[in-house]
Amino acid sequence: MLLKNLKELQSSKTSKALKLKSLYKLVAENGPIKTETLTELAQMKPATCARLLDELNALQLITTAELGESTGGRKPILYNINTEGVFLIGIELSKVYSTIVLMDLKLNMLDKIKISPEPYLSAYEMTDKLLPKLDALLLKNNISYEKVLGLGISIEHVVEHQLASKSLDKEFGELETLLRKKIPTYVTVGSGVHFAALAEFRLYYRQKTQRFLFTSCDTEVRGCAIIGNQFLTDTSATMNCFGHMTIDVKGPLCECGSYGCLNTLCSLDAIKNNIIHQIRRGKHSLLTSLVSTDDEINYHTIFQAIEMRDPLCIDALEEAAYYYGLAIANTILMLQPDIVICGGTLIPKYTFFDTVKKTIEAKLALFSNIKTEVYPASHAYEIVSQGAGAMVLEHLVN
Repeated sequence: MLLKNLKELQSSKTSKALKLKSLYKLVAENGPIKTETLTELAQMKPATCARLLDELNALQLITTAELGESTGGRKPILYNINTEGVFLIGIELSKVYSTIVLMDLKLNMLDKIKISPEPYLSAYEMTDKLLPKLDALLLKNNISYEKVLGLGISIEHVVEHQLASKSLDKEFGELETLLRKKIPTYVTVGSGVHFAALAEFRLYYRQKTQRFLFTSCDTEVRGCAIIGNQFLTDTSATMNCFGHMTIDVKGPLCECGSYGCLNTLCSLDAIKNNIIHQIRRGKHSLLTSLVSTDDEINYHTIFQAIEMRDPLCIDALEEAAYYYGLAIANTILMLQPDIVICGGTLIPKYTFFDTVKKTIEAKLALFSNIKTEVYPASHAYEIVSQGAGAMVLEHLVN
């Protein structure tokens, strides 16, 4: 019944339905929440808000099981969305580890599957390999597709680098169409950095700020800002712009034709290329005991060497963190967000985040009026998949 009512609300375009969607979205983002706060956020008359809340409650879309703190009188009723028996699925396709996450409508992770990388597969081939694992995850949790509101999937880590000459929107659309034929539920395909930003913002920071920046240092470097509860840029065509910020004009040549772009200095590929170059120049590294030839060096052997405190790998990691910190500091000077979140595979590695934060603080030391706070991502490895699920909810209420 809940899933049926959600889909009916999703498809309706009447004026009343739009008001119900707006109120449902506020409950989803802020719940548990009391009527007075909802009335203020929705900018509705109290009677109108109360009537619409009663209707959402009658449709079983929201619950009123919780009570707030009393200020002397009766305890206020707190509204929350109903998550009973309806689920979301989020998938991140990645060259490092692909992830499938099963969630409730509050984006709480119920179960997950990690899949070893196969970096040479296309997004289509990778998706075909994931579908049986998705079926197994649902079977394990005794859930059918009839209970799934929708599935979000991030694919830009496995598509070819595409700049102005090609359209990722088209590739996303084609894969979305293919998946909708194979999966009996709503499917949305999009940008991992947007998904991750949405999940971090929704889960942890929405009530603290309306000026939010998320960055990710991974196989590429990406950034996404949310200002006034809206993405500053919301198309896949702009998802990799952050990585093409010029940091060192004497740096390596980038695919975009410029020298010293961020991607060439602090991405996983940049770190790997730097380490291989140093080893070929005769520098000592514990990596030589982990692989037979330097052609076998990959992200995972580098992470293993870092755990073994290999000086060469640690130096490369610290250098990358310094450049990443400079890029974030430059972006803070321009956008002046209240909160910056650093995500991606590299953030938990050794002292990477500490170096990033120290670099930002040093760069901004003379700008005492800027009070931006910088944090590591709350869930470095699942946040993209959670955000993919959150994007399904965005589709429901927008």
